[in-house]
Amino acid sequence: MTYDVLVLGGGAAGCALAARLSENPDRSVCLVEAGPDYGHLSAGRWPADILDPRWLALESHLWERADEDDRSQARARILGGCSAHNACVLLEGAPSDYDWGGDWSYDTFAPDLRRAYETLRGHVLADEELTPWHRAFRDAGGEGSIVHPVNIVDGVRWHSGFAYVDPARGRENLTVLGDTVVDRVLLEDARAVGALAGGRELHGETVVVSAGSYGSPGILLRSGLGDELPVGEGLVDHVGVGAAWEPTELLLAETGAHAAEHGLYMGQVTVAASSRSCPQGVRDLFVFPALDVGPEISGAAFAMKPRSRGSVGLNGPDPETPLAIDHGFLRDERDVEVLVEGFERLRELVASPQVAPYAAAELRPGDQVDAESHVRATARGFFHPVGTCAIGTVLDERCRVLGFENLYVVDASAIPEIPAANTNLTTVALAERAATWL
Repeated sequence: MTYDVLVLGGGAAGCALAARLSENPDRSVCLVEAGPDYGHLSAGRWPADILDPRWLALESHLWERADEDDRSQARARILGGCSAHNACVLLEGAPSDYDWGGDWSYDTFAPDLRRAYETLRGHVLADEELTPWHRAFRDAGGEGSIVHPVNIVDGVRWHSGFAYVDPARGRENLTVLGDTVVDRVLLEDARAVGALAGGRELHGETVVVSAGSYGSPGILLRSGLGDELPVGEGLVDHVGVGAAWEPTELLLAETGAHAAEHGLYMGQVTVAASSRSCPQGVRDLFVFPALDVGPEISGAAFAMKPRSRGSVGLNGPDPETPLAIDHGFLRDERDVEVLVEGFERLRELVASPQVAPYAAAELRPGDQVDAESHVRATARGFFHPVGTCAIGTVLDERCRVLGFENLYVVDASAIPEIPAANTNLTTVALAERAATWL
């Protein structure tokens, strides 16, 4: 049970990192995942909801959470992590989003973003694949419209496990331990010597925590690292609010015809915009139209550069005890102002000549509800938490825990400033870059 590198967490970043590090046949790597590993895709054991990229897979393979009604706390418990649950969108942030100090910049990070995109087999959806609902938003949004680059391969959600781990499974120097919950890192003075996981000790010359923006601070806090470092502080997620409309007969007819030929996908298009307070060069608002079985039509507006911060803490020492997650949504009043603008923009798009023929009455929250009241009552996250073990506060610029020689954190928790885009691509690219120095 001794390895050159222990990677504690088999999510989007952990899968990528373990696979890259195991490319050196002289280095033994152990990837530890709390949830199941169903093996190579070709074995045919992966559950249907994980394979199906049309909808978010948020009904299975989840950690228990302190508030089951708070979906913003949801985190995947399966090889591939949240990349096995998400909408398969591969967007970069703005160049300024990657100025993280030291030699972090868009120019230095761009090769890793490209490598991650290519490995995840990213591609842009063809026009004929867009549902009538999404195409209408694309047309109404003008230059702000983004047709999603996606990691979907032959109708399968091509998560990090398929993209990175499957090609590496034949390597004798790579061990994958599924259904193995990490309790804590084992420390001796200023060194990590291993981890307690699944009730046994694993030892490693280098230990990398890669359990996500909720799980990684949980592991470090259980390891006793919360006194000297701000572990778990600085939690930030894109914050948003949604609405739903009654579909018109025209939408029902056109969607039925489209489904028969192309199938239906929940999310295909984003309309980006800039609020009045937005920094130059950044679009801090996303309008995200969604389509569900029925069809049911909805949309949401998200503040992509929120200023509010929250935290992740412990509710108890057992690794199965749900974490204390405080998102801090709208704690900074400036986020309310931005999100009100975003929700008003969503309503404007629905009233546009392109979208209006498809949307009848506003079912939720209803025309009589003003934007600010709706924002304050229903704000929620976008499943993009970052910052809880951030570079610059908990980690040095190479993701090493401050004060330790060989303990690293490589996942979304290391990202110090949330990018104005979904975090899937950025997180995998961070693992790509960390592999070059680890």
